[in-house]
Order: sequence, then C-alpha cells, then structure tokens
Amino acid sequence: MTSKILLSLCCFAAVCLLFSCIKDPNWPPSQKKGDITGKVIMYDSMGVALSNHAGVLVTIDSTGLSAITDATGAYSFKKVKAGQYNFSYSKEGYGTYRIIHQLHTGGTTATQLPDAEVGKIYDGPTVTNFDYFGLGSPNNPQIVTVTDFASPMRLPAASVLYMDTIPNLSKTNFRGYIRYAALQGIQDSMYYWTPDIDPHVIRADSVLLKARHLYFYLAFDNLRDIKYIDEQGRTIHPCTGKRLGAFQLYGALFEENPYSSRQAGDGTQLRFKQR
Repeated sequence: MTSKILLSLCCFAAVCLLFSCIKDPNWPPSQKKGDITGKVIMYDSMGVALSNHAGVLVTIDSTGLSAITDATGAYSFKKVKAGQYNFSYSKEGYGTYRIIHQLHTGGTTATQLPDAEVGKIYDGPTVTNFDYFGLGSPNNPQIVTVTDFASPMRLPAASVLYMDTIPNLSKTNFRGYIRYAALQGIQDSMYYWTPDIDPHVIRADSVLLKARHLYFYLAFDNLRDIKYIDEQGRTIHPCTGKRLGAFQLYGALFEENPYSSRQAGDGTQLRFKQR
C-alpha cells in the first residue's frame, strides 16, 4: 500500500511540474523568439567608409531568412527563434563578410549584433607577368613575388599570399597566409613587388614545413584589412580579389638551418630564379 501511495505522489508531482513548464512563457528555451538587429558599414577598395550603406544582403545561414540594409546600414529580423546562428553579408562586387556562432537568446530584448564590415574588391588591371624570385641563398631564402600589369594600377595596394599543401586553395580554403599591408614592398603603377615570404609563418606549421610541395597564390586585398574568424578558427580576408598569379615551392626550403646543398624530394637541387 505504501509503495502505491508513493508512486501516486510521484506521478502527481510530475504532472504538476509539466503544467508549470507549459505555463512558463520561457519554456522550452528553443521556442523563445525575439528580434535581431545590426548595422553594416561599407567601404570602397581604398578602405574609406561610404556615405550610403544600402543594398547589402544579410542572411541567417541555414534558415532561409534574409534582410536588406538601408542607407544607414541598419537591418533587422523579427521574431527569430532562439539559437546560435551564422550570419553572412554580401553585395555584388564586395567581399562576403560573416559573423560566426552568434548566440540569440530571444525574448523581449532584441539581440544586437556587432557591426559588420563589407569592403569593395579591387582586382587591378590585366596581369602580363607573374613570377617568384629568390634573392637570398638556400641557407637564407628571401623569396618575393613580382607582378607586371598591362596598364597602370591604383596605389597604394595591399595583398594576401595564401599557402597550402594542395593546389586547389582559395581565400576560404587554405592552411596559412601572409598579408602585405599598403606601402609594403616595392609598388609602382605598372608592377607590384611583395616583401619576402616570412619563413616563420611556415615554420610554425609542421605540415607546411614538411610538405613535398607548397602551393601559393597572391591576390589584392581591401586596404582596410577587413577580416573575420571562420568555423575552423582561420582568419578570413573576404575582400581579396582574383588570383594575380600562383607558384609552388618545397616546404623544407624554409627550415631554420637547411643545408646549402639540400635537394628537393624528387632528387632535384633547389634553385632560385633570377629576374
């Protein structure tokens, strides 16, 4: 008899708890809804903020929800279910910026997103020649890239040199990068000469350092250095343009103290090109 009474009391308590949760407007948390607001700032290719920030498409990834910014750059979403979301910001001719893993709690207070930066992409004129050159020695590699153009380009210029162990790398799929800010290297309206490839970037990654082949490509970037962190923890520069040129090297070339007679994995001795 006692066990039956205890069982009845437990069932009654469970029912009471269930009804109390249903009456709670905040239960269950996944069903809470609320507004999301934010602002986008648009920049030209020289990194100067525009006066009109309208026309940027803001998307909540994987939800089908989208909004368009007004002239002030403001946008909003109404009654969005609570959760963690990724946001994308895009406009034709501009880099696609993202905000990753943004928590939206829902409720009466709107979630205010951090400002998003959308920059215009600058690709430059037609490239007539692209190559890399070793100015140092196998003991002390000093490798630069030189790009020649068919017509004058705007100055100053910034660029990003991407690198990976696979040939199909892109500005959102790479293992390492070096960004060259404006006024670095040698810049002329008809050619662009980057500074040395920093060997520490490669030495810090054992996969790059031990790679039989390292693939590189260079692209211009917005002067403002717009960037975000993606799902893999990589720094993404969304405003880099099309490839100016690409090349490949042997990873061990960047070892701390390589032998002067070091040979590549295929048995051929490393040589530096001369301009």
